[in-house]
Amino acid sequence: MHQLSVILPKSQLVDRFGAKLVLEEYGKNDLKLLATKIPQGLHGLGGSVWNRIVTKGWHQVDPQQLAPYFRSRSPALHQVISKLLDVEVIRDIYYAKGWRGAKRRSNLVMEMLVAWLYRNDLHLGDITFINPDKPIPKARRKYQFQTHEGLGLLPDLLANMRGKAKELGCEQLTLTAAAAEQVGLFNRFGFTVEDNDNARLTVKIGYGIPMEQDV
Repeated sequence: MHQLSVILPKSQLVDRFGAKLVLEEYGKNDLKLLATKIPQGLHGLGGSVWNRIVTKGWHQVDPQQLAPYFRSRSPALHQVISKLLDVEVIRDIYYAKGWRGAKRRSNLVMEMLVAWLYRNDLHLGDITFINPDKPIPKARRKYQFQTHEGLGLLPDLLANMRGKAKELGCEQLTLTAAAAEQVGLFNRFGFTVEDNDNARLTVKIGYGIPMEQDV
């Protein structure tokens, strides 16, 4: 069993979908496979760590020295940082994807990526909960990336995440809001935009906004 799997509110998903729930789960031993399955997700983890190294001054580095890996959206970014600074960037990772029945896009009900990252952050890399029976018409969508109503499980997931972070002795919970419209949502759960110039710039741009909360 993956130690970070307890963050996923699995019992609630089983209650909702029963035996029809099909779940794929991956952990740290599957990093090479994840580099092919979710390359952008792995790149995002490395990018989050590098952002915090630069903005929090954890190491004296040239902020632009890994620019080629950012331009190419390389899933190996975390490995490059690990080698450069002799640190373990991904201390642990858990990725899950679930469907109601056959593994096809129309049956997708959840996707989650969470990782315990350098220095000591628990990071929510991706979270999607979908009610496949309730699509949202474009005119009624509150969030541009949300095509269906959710399952009401985000509060449970974040509560599980805080509990696991305390158990691991993490310093902060972190995530990257995909768009500015999501900042208010995560504010309601105790996250704030990082207090640095880079974060303020992303708020102006409206995408890729780093957020955090103390554990």
